[in-house]
Amino acid sequence: MRVVTLAILALIYLSFPISAQKTYDNNASIEQQFEFVEEEGSRWQNYVMIIDRSFNQLKGNVLKTIKDKDATISRLETTIVSKDSLISSLEKTLADTDKELQTTLAEKNSFSFMGMAMSKNLFLSIVIFAFIVLLAIIGFTTILIQRNLSTIAKTRKELETTKAEFEDHRQRSRQKYETLVIQHHKEIQKLKGL
Repeated sequence: MRVVTLAILALIYLSFPISAQKTYDNNASIEQQFEFVEEEGSRWQNYVMIIDRSFNQLKGNVLKTIKDKDATISRLETTIVSKDSLISSLEKTLADTDKELQTTLAEKNSFSFMGMAMSKNLFLSIVIFAFIVLLAIIGFTTILIQRNLSTIAKTRKELETTKAEFEDHRQRSRQKYETLVIQHHKEIQKLKGL
């Protein structure tokens, strides 16, 4: 009899559809876990009654997720602080490098000449101006020298002409003098011979 009752119970049990209870998935998302607990819970009026075991698993998973998220947030905040520190350091380095670049460019574009610091453009302008002034002086001097050379050549010519005239005049004067001396000598001879 017992065997018959067990057999009848087994047949009744097998004849009804078996609804397998879903297992709680700890790896599902929190939203899916809430939906699972809500589906598995029984409803009564406006309340949902959930199984204590499912609630504890959900609570544990939620707390674990919150703890993980807090750790992630803390790690990210540390990373952000580290990155901010690195950014400020890099900005300071960039500012220092920019300042050094400006100083280097200023030094590159200027130098000291006779104890005075001046830019290369100013120095180049002074050199070009001095060069132009020197060219003007050389040109003016060349014109003066050429004019003086032409005056000297003209004066030499005049001197040569004057020398020739003087020599000619001297020759004539000497000849006149000699002629006068000869005449005077003849006159004296005439007067003696008388």
